[in-house]
Amino acid sequence: MTHDMFEKALEKYPNRFQLTMMAVSRAKELNSGEEQLIKGEDEKKPVVLALEELARGVIIPGTIEEMKALRVARRIVREKALLAKAEEEEIEDEMTLSTASPDGGSDS
Repeated sequence: MTHDMFEKALEKYPNRFQLTMMAVSRAKELNSGEEQLIKGEDEKKPVVLALEELARGVIIPGTIEEMKALRVARRIVREKALLAKAEEEEIEDEMTLSTASPDGGSDS
């Protein structure tokens, strides 16, 4: 299956090295939590999914550098979302603590 998918992807991207690097880059994205673009393929390994996405034309990368830049940008967005969520939870915890005691938290 992987060999067939690689051959199919080679029809769109004839440079084997570039295809391999794009597949590796996309597989890293999938490993880091990026959503797969082909539904119902959960049992496949990330590199096979990456090759299949390339072969089907679901992702159309420009260059390896562009794929790396996109991966970094996505990572930054994910990290900012995690920080915002953590800050929101911290604020909610503080609000819960301050409303739990009617005198605003003082023991006197």
